[in-house]
This record gives sequence, C-alpha cells and structure tokens, in this order.
Amino acid sequence: MSTKVNVENEFELFAREMERKLSSEQIRQLAKEVDFMQRSTKLKPEYFCQLCSILGESFGNKSLTQLCAQLCSYFNLEISAEGLNQRFNEESVEFMRRIFQSLWLNQVSGSLPFVERHLFKRIRILDSSSFDLPSDYTGYDGPNGTGVKIQLEYELYEGVFRHLQIQNGKESDISYAKSIQDDIQPGDLCLRDLGYFSQDNLLAIDKKGGYYVSRIRNQTNLYQKNDDGQWQKINVTKMMEPLQPGEVIELTQVRVGAKTKDPLLARIVVTKLTEEQKEKRQEHLNQKKKRRKKSLSAQKNISVNIFATNIPQEQVKKEEIYPLYSLRWQIEILFKTWKSLFEIQKVKKMKKERFECHLYGTLIQLLICSTVAFQCRRMLYQQYHMEVSEYKSIDIAKESLTVSQQGMIDKGRSLVEVLKRIYKSIRMNGRKCHKKQKKTVFDILHIAYKQSISPTA
Repeated sequence: MSTKVNVENEFELFAREMERKLSSEQIRQLAKEVDFMQRSTKLKPEYFCQLCSILGESFGNKSLTQLCAQLCSYFNLEISAEGLNQRFNEESVEFMRRIFQSLWLNQVSGSLPFVERHLFKRIRILDSSSFDLPSDYTGYDGPNGTGVKIQLEYELYEGVFRHLQIQNGKESDISYAKSIQDDIQPGDLCLRDLGYFSQDNLLAIDKKGGYYVSRIRNQTNLYQKNDDGQWQKINVTKMMEPLQPGEVIELTQVRVGAKTKDPLLARIVVTKLTEEQKEKRQEHLNQKKKRRKKSLSAQKNISVNIFATNIPQEQVKKEEIYPLYSLRWQIEILFKTWKSLFEIQKVKKMKKERFECHLYGTLIQLLICSTVAFQCRRMLYQQYHMEVSEYKSIDIAKESLTVSQQGMIDKGRSLVEVLKRIYKSIRMNGRKCHKKQKKTVFDILHIAYKQSISPTA
C-alpha cells in the first residue's frame, strides 16, 4: 500500500537547505575565509562557482575563451581570457573544495533511507575511480605517468557518499580502507572489490561488529581443522572439480591465510559459474590485458567465485552470498555516471589549479544531481513502491538542472518548481529495467515493489 508523500513540502525543505548552502551570502563568506575574494570584483564568487560546476558542461575540455563567453552569456560579465586564467590559483581551489565539503556534509547529515533497513544497519560499498592526466602535475603520480584516483564509500540505503577522498593515482586501496575503519558500526555490511582485500581489514570489520562479503585473492591459502584438531590446507582446485554450473557449497570456520595468532576465521562460499558467467569474466580479463592491467582473478580459477564472509548462516543463506556481493556494482553505476554524464575524466592540457577547480566543480555538480535523484528515488518508492534506476534518475536530474539554470537566472524560476519537474520526469521515465534472470537491488534485498504504476496513480 502506498504512503502519501507531500512532494511540495519535501522539496520546499530540500530547496531551502540547498539555497542556504549555495546562497550568494554563504558563498561570498567562504570566498572571504580563503582569500578568494579580498575586495569587490566583477567576477563574483557565486559566478565563479557556477562556471566551474552547474554551468561547467565539459568544463575540462573548454578553452578559456569559451569559459569567458559563458560568463558573458549568463551574467553579462566581460573578462579577458588572461584575467580569468589568473583567477585559477590556490585560493580558488580551496574555495571550490570548501563549497564541495559543505554540500557533502549536508547530504550525509540530512539523508533518510529510502526503505526500512533490512538485515543490516548500513550497506557500505567502497571503490575507487581513476584516470590519467594530460600534464605533469605535482602530487598526482599515476601508473601511466600522471593520474588521479577518487576513493568513494557509498551507503546504499540512504544513497549518500559517506567518504570521498582525492588521491594520486598510485595510492593504495588497502591503506585507504584501513584509514576509514573507525567509522564502522555494529550491523554495517562492508562490500569492496578484490583490490581492497586484506585479512587485517576484514578482521577489523569483524571486531567492530560489522559484516563483510569479500572475494579472496587466489594466492591466499585456506585452512580447516581436521579430525585431530590440526589446521590442514584446503585444496581449492580439488574441491571445485565435482561442482556443477550454478552449484554453491560452503565451509565453516575456515582460517583465511597462514596467520595463526589472531587469525581471520570465516565462512567460505564457493559458487561454480555458468558458461555465460564464465564467458563474461573471460571477456573482462581480456579487456584488462588490453589496458595492460594486472588481472586480480587468476586464470586457473576463472570458473568459480570464492567468497569469505562473517555473516551468520541463519541470517544469509549460502545461495544469497553471491547476489549480496553483486550489490557492489551499484557503485560502478555511479562511476559510470561520473564519466559518461559528467565527463570528469575529460581534461585538456591546463595548469594544475584550473584542473583542480574542474575536479571540485564536477564533484559539486554530480553531488547536487545525485542528491536530487536520490531524494526523488526515496519519495517515489514511498508513494508508489517504484524501483528507480540510479543512472536514469541522475541523468534526468543533470539535464534538468543544467537546462533550468538559465531560467532560474533570467526568469527567477524557483528551485522547488525545477525539483517537482525532475520528480515527474523520473516517475515517467526513470523506472529500473528488469532484465530476464537478473536481480535488481530490491530483489536481492527482498524489498517489495511494483513492476508498473498506473498513469493516474
């Protein structure tokens, strides 16, 4: 049964907070605090912020002349290319960083889960996205010369970015996971890809009362006690031989790794892949080889998934472990929006400070669009039990906010009006596609939803 949601009231509260965070007064105050605005200037801080973020369509690929043309078109502001170039400095980078940080803290503190939490307190998905840079920027060492890596931990129930950090492209994923482990609370489920695999990090999650589901590295040895009470190495290859495609088996009280003092003990769940799944994995490995990336999945174990978890059997059955781990792909959908919709990785050769303004400006834009999309997602589920596509809803929010920006500047159109239009558009065109034999997030988490809603509902 649907729950009545007062869309207008919800958006008025949301718009009021967004307008407060992005008001001219608030932005100018931040500009003064970091010395971006020391005196009255025709390039007002709010104009600069909008240029680098909401107005920054393909900002990283535009020339200074094109950016000056945008400022003239939107704000009737005349400025030379060199004059604008000089405004990209350390103060402007800190200015953009502070605005992003303010918005980020607001979405964490003001978020609500879109459904009642089930099985876990929070579902925390950690991953990173990286790309190469066209110039040799100090502090941005990458695997191919110069590069940047963005670490993101995403909470699935609330649709918020819990942690986000910009790093050079060579930083360790394992080290970053360790740096945020103090935030783990009892009942949290932590999902991470194989690049974050660390026995110590998994043990830390367990000690804090959290849960994990993790693939294990192929060179990691597994041990189980024999009848004499001695740890005996498990022959994984022999164990998987009799399995049929799609078959799932599990072992309990397995020691992961050779460490005997304070060891990691876990359930081990082994799934034999179907031929279709095996072909997809082989294709993924081939793509990695073309990009000259080391494959984290050894070729010898290409036909199986081996998971370690500390979730009790009575809470999650062995057959549900692989689908549960597949929730990790939700963060890949977010990264797809970052690169396909916001083009965060498309950067021409420019000075470091201008690149960093592009980076924070794009993060501001995608954070605003993601927050709007997930507000709509929550309300649409509450009112219509509708499962919304993350990619479609963020795409709709981005297009609507970008197009509406000119109307809001020229015609005084309210943000509430824009948000209501986004909500209606997502309701009409943002439904999650349900492909044959492929479970959605709601299917995996056993959340009831409607496949369709009547046009007049």
